[in-house]
Amino acid sequence: MTQFTNRAQFTKGKLTAFIVLLFLLQGAFFGYGFYQAKEQQAVRIPVASDFLPSFIENPGERVSTEARASYFDWNTDFSNPALQGELAFRGDPLKYTVKSGDTLSAIWTKLGGSVDHAQLAAKAFKAEGVPLSSLRAGEELLLHLNSNGEIAHMRKELSEGRILSLELREHSYHAHILNPEIVTTQRTVTGSISHSLAASALQEGIPYEIIDEFIDLFSGRLEFSRETQRGDTFTVIYDERNAADGRPLTPGTIHAASFMNKGELMVAIRHEAKNGEVHYYDREGKPIGNHFLRYPVQYTRISSLFTNARFHPVLKRWRPHNGVDFAAPTGTPVRSVADGIVEQSGYSGGNGNMVKIRHGDKYATAYLHLSRISKDVRKGSRVKRGQVIGAVGSTGLATGPHLHYSFYVNGKYVDPMNIKLPRLPDKFEPIPDKLLKATLRRLKKHHRQVQLASSEGSQATANG
Repeated sequence: MTQFTNRAQFTKGKLTAFIVLLFLLQGAFFGYGFYQAKEQQAVRIPVASDFLPSFIENPGERVSTEARASYFDWNTDFSNPALQGELAFRGDPLKYTVKSGDTLSAIWTKLGGSVDHAQLAAKAFKAEGVPLSSLRAGEELLLHLNSNGEIAHMRKELSEGRILSLELREHSYHAHILNPEIVTTQRTVTGSISHSLAASALQEGIPYEIIDEFIDLFSGRLEFSRETQRGDTFTVIYDERNAADGRPLTPGTIHAASFMNKGELMVAIRHEAKNGEVHYYDREGKPIGNHFLRYPVQYTRISSLFTNARFHPVLKRWRPHNGVDFAAPTGTPVRSVADGIVEQSGYSGGNGNMVKIRHGDKYATAYLHLSRISKDVRKGSRVKRGQVIGAVGSTGLATGPHLHYSFYVNGKYVDPMNIKLPRLPDKFEPIPDKLLKATLRRLKKHHRQVQLASSEGSQATANG
């Protein structure tokens, strides 16, 4: 009886083990079939992130704008049989941010591409006239990888909204440049200074390029770093340029600009002459800008030239002569060669009576040995091109009446007779009176509006 019981238990145990084994085999069979199906599906539809190195940030993230993603559709025929082997899939474009020190070869190898392909890409760059040095740290490259892990398509932004398109076709890279459709809109911006012109202009969305040009237009009449004050107002009318997909491009022309400082309205109005020459004019219709007169005085002769070694007639020793001496009778009027701000005015030892004028951030001029200085030419005052600032004399270390004229570029002496400067043309087309008056009315209107808004805001704050 005991023997029969043991045999029954053994038979029951074998049956249980067989059933468990059967279930395990069935699960393994279906699991293998499911795995095979998934494997086949993965081969048929590759996933872009499978080919991404870990250092590419947010591989699954879509490109920030639909327009940028659409770069990959421009001028690319993905149905072309020649591309099918190279572009095994089309997913979202990948983003790679160029690092400091990156080269094209380094980028290719980082992304898993071959050195040979990097050399082919470099050759395509050069063939299109794009230097490899154009890779800038921080810029984003948009690209696709193919099923072999090679870069099959890349887009790089160039200047002025142009796009360099690089495509892998038949084991070779081909590059071409896409020129965007440009939309130009005239924009008028008026603002009030709270801290500085640059900060206030940026707050109004004015591009850096326009701010720099605005400052250049008024640099001879106003020193922005010292003379501007809270509440001064400005207006600028310029061309805003964008690609058709909305990408901002380098702004275009300033048509008119104005600045209200201490109650004085200064303007710059653009006019293009029939011969294509462009000048900016002030509110009186006179041309403005850093135009320089050739000579500051009507002289009889040049008595000394600019030189590094001249025997000084008074000191009786050799020393540099950092200027040009114009001999002229005492009392001959001396004129400022350009608009500017008086930096120094008065007696200065061996220089005698002198005036130094700053013409923007780059240029300065000095006028020495004057017999007198005009009363309105004081430190900090503004002078106009051609304005009389004094008269020829022989004060200081001088043997006879003459004007010593010095010229500075970025704080260094240069020869005034040889430097190339923007000159006022002998003849120029005057700005049409109708254009001048209409633009002046427009500029004044904008200044009144911003001043009114500012006063209403101040009143509301006081009442609050």
